[in-house]
Amino acid sequence: MTETGNGWKGILEPGERILWQGQPRRNIDWSGLVNPMTLMGVFFTGFSLFWIAMAFAMTVGTDAPFPFNFFPLFGLPFLLIGLWMLGGRLVVDAWLRGRTWYTLTSQTAFIARNAFGKKTLESWPLQDMDRITWEEGDPGSVIFHMRGGAGVRRSSNGTPIQFPGFRQIDGSQQVYSLMRKLRREVREIDE
Repeated sequence: MTETGNGWKGILEPGERILWQGQPRRNIDWSGLVNPMTLMGVFFTGFSLFWIAMAFAMTVGTDAPFPFNFFPLFGLPFLLIGLWMLGGRLVVDAWLRGRTWYTLTSQTAFIARNAFGKKTLESWPLQDMDRITWEEGDPGSVIFHMRGGAGVRRSSNGTPIQFPGFRQIDGSQQVYSLMRKLRREVREIDE
């Protein structure tokens, strides 16, 4: 059990205690490259580099009017999009994980993040979890599945992005077992 620090005052319920705290690994997860987005990133990056090179070759050393000298720069947004799809998203994901902390209490799972000058604290009550999934690995993950679809994040076109959870953590099997035990206890108290 972890001592409750002053930072938790006003957040935890009376009698609620911290049982586990951790942080995800900060390394780049290269398995994310096995994704259709990576293939699209190769196309976007290649095409934008071709565009920039050809536009530069057409404008350099010519007597083109001043605004046409900026023509190669129109390929830069496409280059940035291509680099993002190619692997930039993996770098940002690792950076965000380095600014994420996990806490499991006797009643709630918390995910805290301090990124882009903004601090956020999300809470996921154990009693509202339909099920918990353990993703084996080194590191592993513990994923929360909430009742009524709460917690499912969707992109602008409505496709699911991911369920919340303690991702890329060491000792994931122990955390999974502890969460299952706590979830049973919390549900027995409510009934």
